Amino acid sequence: MNEDILLGNEKLKAIDINTHRPGVNIWIDFMHIYQFKPSEEFSVHAHENLEFHYIASGEGEVGFLKKGFNKDNVVKLPAVVKSQNKPFLKEFRLSQLITENKEYIIYKIKAGDAFLNPPGQFCWQKSSQENPLVEYALRFSFEEVEGDTSTGKYFKKENNIIKKLICQDIIQVTNGNEQLKKVFESVFLEARYEMPGYITKIKNEIYNLIIIIARAAWNKRRLKYFIPVIDITQKRLKLIEDYIQANITNNIKIENLAKNVNMSERNLSRFVKEIKGVSVHKYIIQIKVKIAVELISTTSKPLVEIAVLTGFSSPYHLSSTIKRIIGKNPSEL
Repeated sequence: MNEDILLGNEKLKAIDINTHRPGVNIWIDFMHIYQFKPSEEFSVHAHENLEFHYIASGEGEVGFLKKGFNKDNVVKLPAVVKSQNKPFLKEFRLSQLITENKEYIIYKIKAGDAFLNPPGQFCWQKSSQENPLVEYALRFSFEEVEGDTSTGKYFKKENNIIKKLICQDIIQVTNGNEQLKKVFESVFLEARYEMPGYITKIKNEIYNLIIIIARAAWNKRRLKYFIPVIDITQKRLKLIEDYIQANITNNIKIENLAKNVNMSERNLSRFVKEIKGVSVHKYIIQIKVKIAVELISTTSKPLVEIAVLTGFSSPYHLSSTIKRIIGKNPSEL
């Protein structure tokens, strides 16, 4: 295996990779590479948290216990790997092992296969003798966050749908998951090289991985939830205002403004007239005056400096324009 990926796997263990999104915290118990020994086997067990596996190389088997097991047969033990948000995370074992194949769904697994263990799903895993398994694994849990703003409510709904998809009581093994491999290895390489922004990129990649897992569990029915729609009018108006403010010290030409907000001069003039009730030229002056008035009211800068900062030719020009638009002299503000 690539040495950089293995080194990144070790370095990742020291990084806080918990992911916080509007409406949900995603707690990561581990994300790592596990290299099986020849014929190594994980006996029948289940967890409280979600566990996802991608087979990077090798061959083996995975078995899932069918529904209908006797709950009295379940033994609760402390999990071997602790959870980030559950210090007493439980691991479940069966006091009486079931050996008949009819009690299981068994899959042969190889490089490129992936499977998900929902919470409470009993499974076992075994590596081959000749070609031991190497897997990329992620164990995580969701925690809903209350008190989000209205901006975050859409993300909260979407995150809840993703959670429901992943936590379904289903058994599935998929193959040919090249996209999953790229995401896992991207995380390990980001941890390896520690380039600027690598923590953010790691967390984004982990969330991307969770979305891919959720989509694999999607039953193809159209999901109904509200998507925040961009207000095109307000977006265009903000682009116009941002350009004017960024170039306020200059003589702003309407043709340059139109080009930078991706509109024709005619459409720009029509848009500003319809929304603001004035020409583009007058709207530019209004914004300049608004900023000048704010500087006069909140700072001790001399009028001559404020005139320069807001693109007026002189203090007199600034004063007369303020008087004409708001009906007051600068000294009255």
